[in-house]
Amino acid sequence: MTKFSIEFKEKIVLDYLNGGGGTHELAKKYGIKSNHSILNWVNQYQKYGKQALEVRSSKRVYDGKFKMEVLEWMWSNRASLSESALHFNISSASSIWFWERKYKEKGVEALFNMRGRPKDMITKHKLNKGEQEDPIEILQHENRMLRIENEYLKKLKALIQEPQDIDKSKR
Repeated sequence: MTKFSIEFKEKIVLDYLNGGGGTHELAKKYGIKSNHSILNWVNQYQKYGKQALEVRSSKRVYDGKFKMEVLEWMWSNRASLSESALHFNISSASSIWFWERKYKEKGVEALFNMRGRPKDMITKHKLNKGEQEDPIEILQHENRMLRIENEYLKKLKALIQEPQDIDKSKR
C-alpha cells in the first residue's frame, strides 16, 4: 500500500502550481514530513504529467548500459541525483547514488552484474534457443567500457596530482 494516493499528490501539486503556497506551507497544511517530496512531485508532474505520480514497481530492473548512460549524463552535466532521476524518469534518486557508489568501488563491470541467475547460465540458455550475441555489439560494449575506464583513470590521476600542485605552490 502506498502512503499517498495519486489523487492526493495531484491535489497538492495543483495547489502549488496555482499559487496555494510554497512547499513548506503545503507540507504543513497536508501533514507531509518533507517538503522535498512535494517539490519532487511538482517536477515530475510538470515533466511527465499525472502518470508520473503513480507508484512504480520496485521490481524494475535497469540494464548496465542504461545505468552508465545515466551516470555519464549526470557527470557531464554536473547534475544532482534528483535532476538526473527526473531527466531519466527514475522514481528514486537513491538508485543513481547506489549505481555511482558501485561504479567507484568495483568498476564498470559491477553495473552490468545482474542479481539472480549467473550470467553464464543466461548465456547458455540463449544459445540453446539459437540466439547468439552479435560480435559487433560485444566489441562496441567493450570499447565503451574501455573509454569509460580511461576517463575514470584520467580523473583519478588529476585528483591525485591536485594536492601535489597545491603543495608546490605553497613553497
